Amino acid sequence: MFRVCIFQLLPVLFVPCLYAQPGKDDLTVGKSILIRSEILDETRPVYIRLPGNYSESQKSYPVLYVFDAELNFIPVCGVVHLLERLQNFPGIIVAGIPNTDRMRDLTPTWDRDFHIGGGGDVFIRFMREELFPYREQNFRTAPFRILEGHSISGMFALYIFTEDTSLFDAFIAVSPSMYWDRQIMLAKLDSFLTENPTLEKQLYLTLANEPSFMYVHETVDILKKNAPAGLQWSFRMDTTGTHETAPIRSTLEGLRWFFPNYY
Repeated sequence: MFRVCIFQLLPVLFVPCLYAQPGKDDLTVGKSILIRSEILDETRPVYIRLPGNYSESQKSYPVLYVFDAELNFIPVCGVVHLLERLQNFPGIIVAGIPNTDRMRDLTPTWDRDFHIGGGGDVFIRFMREELFPYREQNFRTAPFRILEGHSISGMFALYIFTEDTSLFDAFIAVSPSMYWDRQIMLAKLDSFLTENPTLEKQLYLTLANEPSFMYVHETVDILKKNAPAGLQWSFRMDTTGTHETAPIRSTLEGLRWFFPNYY
């Protein structure tokens, strides 16, 4: 069970992705919803940005779920707002998930070197059993979910990709931290792809100008070797970008890659 309250999120300050609300003076990105989670035993904020024409339409929209929303929600909204200005782009709902304890929630295992983490499976339950039902009951959502994660949460997005194929249809993994827990995700990804030859998903994987200990190139090698025919995947190396700025370009190019018929 969960309880919800709503308040306005982030007025005025972040101009690139703001849009006007008719009859109001403020410009807003969206709203923040507080969900009381029984699974996590805490109240979680979740940010929502609706398509610009949502109130004038009866359409249902895909949902882009964004981890690390306290940092990445606003830049992602800016990218989505830009794409929606292009003719015929379908429009998407952005659902930002900010952190209360990032290393607890967005890690699949207890890291044997850093001695932290491991609460990821509980967080997946929260998404599946509390967050998704709330979204689908209160917004017109199409049956197409995208997950975007960056760094640690990019690694966790790949964990969800391998752990429960029913949750998301497409993934944007931005500079994922595949070094986690002595590179445990490399073996998991390898075996998952081998054991699921009929898998049909989309995966957009990126890496900025970053050191080799991210183990992203090793991830790409596994995909080259074992990706099923039904897995549409792409890797982009951006040698001009930094770890911090990587989500902006990755979101833009990932969404354009997911929706090629709109360009």
